[in-house]
Amino acid sequence: MKHHPVKQTVVHPFWFRASMTLVGLSLLFVILSYGKFILMPLAFAAFLSMLLSPIVNKLEQWKLGRAFSIIITILLVLIVLAGVISLISAQFVQFAERVPEVTQRLKSVTTDGISFLEETVGLSQEQRSNYLEQGLSNVIDKSGSYISSILSATTSTFTLMSLLPIFIFFMLYYREMYIRFFQKLFSRDGGTDGIDEVMENVQEVTQNYLVGMLTVIGILAVLNTSGLLIIGLDHAIFFGVFASLMAVIPYIGIIIGALPPLLFALLLGDSLLQPVFVIAVFGTVQFLEGNFITPRIVGSKVSINPFMAMLALIVGGEIWGISGMILFVPLIGILRVIFQEIEELKPYGYLLGNTIEYEE
Repeated sequence: MKHHPVKQTVVHPFWFRASMTLVGLSLLFVILSYGKFILMPLAFAAFLSMLLSPIVNKLEQWKLGRAFSIIITILLVLIVLAGVISLISAQFVQFAERVPEVTQRLKSVTTDGISFLEETVGLSQEQRSNYLEQGLSNVIDKSGSYISSILSATTSTFTLMSLLPIFIFFMLYYREMYIRFFQKLFSRDGGTDGIDEVMENVQEVTQNYLVGMLTVIGILAVLNTSGLLIIGLDHAIFFGVFASLMAVIPYIGIIIGALPPLLFALLLGDSLLQPVFVIAVFGTVQFLEGNFITPRIVGSKVSINPFMAMLALIVGGEIWGISGMILFVPLIGILRVIFQEIEELKPYGYLLGNTIEYEE
């Protein structure tokens, strides 16, 4: 009887594994940074494809054909987006009419502040003029870079919006091919049960997260707008919807969304109490969102601890800007699901999670 040699698993020392991990993370950072022009729209398209996949499957069951089902689904999404954008644009036009008034009020506040400094600190008229001149020159010097950054961001947004429908169409059309690709790539001994389970978990996490976030945004839009209408703030619908959309940026989105209505109330509010009421509205909504709405709707589907979420926000913002801040939190959640299914990576999945295991 012929004996086959037993394959032994080579265990590398910790310093080697740590070094390889560091090299891998560095390469990943470089790839994400230099490849964001294609990786960022692909990531958005992948998320949206997984979100729209149940709708396409339902239409296919009605014998509409795959291509036609995908086209109908994308058109429905575009119609909904057009309606939301039209609503926001109409409110924004009304708000834009108040911009000169806001600017004039800012000038008045700035003049009063400078006069107060002059009386308090003892700045002379000549010193004040010099400081203003230096400030204006700095603004002019940096305005070029600001304008170029805005134009670049606008161009990137239009490019992304034009590529997304195309990417989504092909990802949905060839979805079985991609599933089979991963099965062939990661299958062991011809079995695909583990791969299928991981992919189902990833799709479930993504779909639940995206549907949950859309539901949370809708609820926050109603709550924010209702609160601002109750306190009598002008352009309440615009401010309420804007603040709810900022909720896609975890933890800090609510703060970013609350700043415009707070500044508007401070500069053009009907009373000195209105800024306090604005803070009260957003504080109450934030409390409800953090303790009741998001935990019950989104739940622990993404299930990463807040510290890792903050790191994901910082790294995502550094690499891909606002898009990275939106994408990297669910990406970390997907990585956690994948890591938990691979024996060698389970410690990293545990580190990303939000459950502490105590020894008895």
